[in-house]
Amino acid sequence: MAERLFGRNAVRECLRARRRHIHKLLLADGIKQTPAVQETIRLAEELRVPIERIPRQKLNKLGSGNQGIALEVGRFPTFDLSDLILHAQAQSEPPFLLALDHIEDPHNVGALLRTADAVGVHGVIIPNRRAAGITPTVVNTSAGAAEHHRVAIVPNLAQALNTLKRENMWVVGVEKSVRAQPYHQTDLTMPLVLVLGNEGKGLSHRIEQICDLLISIPMRGKIESLNASVAGGLALYEVWRNRTFSPM
Repeated sequence: MAERLFGRNAVRECLRARRRHIHKLLLADGIKQTPAVQETIRLAEELRVPIERIPRQKLNKLGSGNQGIALEVGRFPTFDLSDLILHAQAQSEPPFLLALDHIEDPHNVGALLRTADAVGVHGVIIPNRRAAGITPTVVNTSAGAAEHHRVAIVPNLAQALNTLKRENMWVVGVEKSVRAQPYHQTDLTMPLVLVLGNEGKGLSHRIEQICDLLISIPMRGKIESLNASVAGGLALYEVWRNRTFSPM
């Protein structure tokens, strides 16, 4: 089943990743030949992807916010959990995975994947129900970073986390809880999977029980919680900071 990716970053990164089957590159007539557009055309030519120029009005009917460029592609390729584990264990640093506990807003998922790419996450785990998958909106919000991630879509997140625990990874949940440690006062250099909860409910009770460790983000304002992608971004960067700047 074909999908369309819109926007210059999403299209270019999909071509750079070379992981999907690519059907066609669509360009609006008169699109400005910026360096990014020129690079996209070059990548498409290298991959022998057909390039079609169409009226901008026609492209706008296919999808808004397209920036004059779209890519017709096959579905996003996913990985088995075992593949993620092997990939993470093969790195020259402790495994660092990200699990999303039923995050439903594709914009939050996209923002988290963009940050996850920036801090070097080795793989991402998403449940297959009641959660946003890797849709074109997610790819666009991630500025194309989603195209470079190894993502496992699992039927049961709790079982997946228990599998990771048997592989000697710590399950670290981000949650406001009496047993949570302040995130900036916690050693996060061990092999771990960072778990982020749903926008409204946070971590589900079952997932919170599985966590070896809970971390929280201290706040001093009047609002009691942060947006899921902001909280997740802070926690992801804290793991990276721990590993990069703290003595091992």
